[in-house]
Amino acid sequence: MSLFMRVLLFIYAFCLTIISGVAVFCAIQPDVFYSFSDFMIGEVLQAPGSRLVLFLIALTFFILSMVFLLSGLKNEREKRGVSKFTNIGEIRISLNSIENIALSASRRPMGVRESKAYVHKNDEGVSVTIRLVALPDINLPSLSEDVQHRVKSAIEEASGIRVNEVKVIVDNIHTGYKSSRVE
Repeated sequence: MSLFMRVLLFIYAFCLTIISGVAVFCAIQPDVFYSFSDFMIGEVLQAPGSRLVLFLIALTFFILSMVFLLSGLKNEREKRGVSKFTNIGEIRISLNSIENIALSASRRPMGVRESKAYVHKNDEGVSVTIRLVALPDINLPSLSEDVQHRVKSAIEEASGIRVNEVKVIVDNIHTGYKSSRVE
């Protein structure tokens, strides 16, 4: 779920919490409900401007309810894999499989100690991010370029899926020893 949708969901849940709290309070104290309904009928619903504002708020809540309802019904399988269609039928390759291909290819070059792969589905292919720990005394630009070419060609040859981008991030240089703190 995107950050924008999470913020909308937070605002929606917060407003519904307030509304449900008022409803619970009105159920316990019916006199408050009568006072509130008299105020709504006498003040809010009589003025055309406040009726418009009330309508827009209700419409916004209705649209948000429909968006959240339909987002829960979306097919998650489409996000978790890449589909290709042939004349015989559909081929679906999971993003996890593509990550494993990228991991295997990123560990082949000499100079890579550890690597992690992250694959994101795009419109017409995938983008791959490789995070690696390199050995010392290695030319990092040439190592990164070698990893990019190997990962791109390995994924495209093994799966037939187009690789739009391979981003290599060198997280660290392997020093050969672990630091230990004495307390």
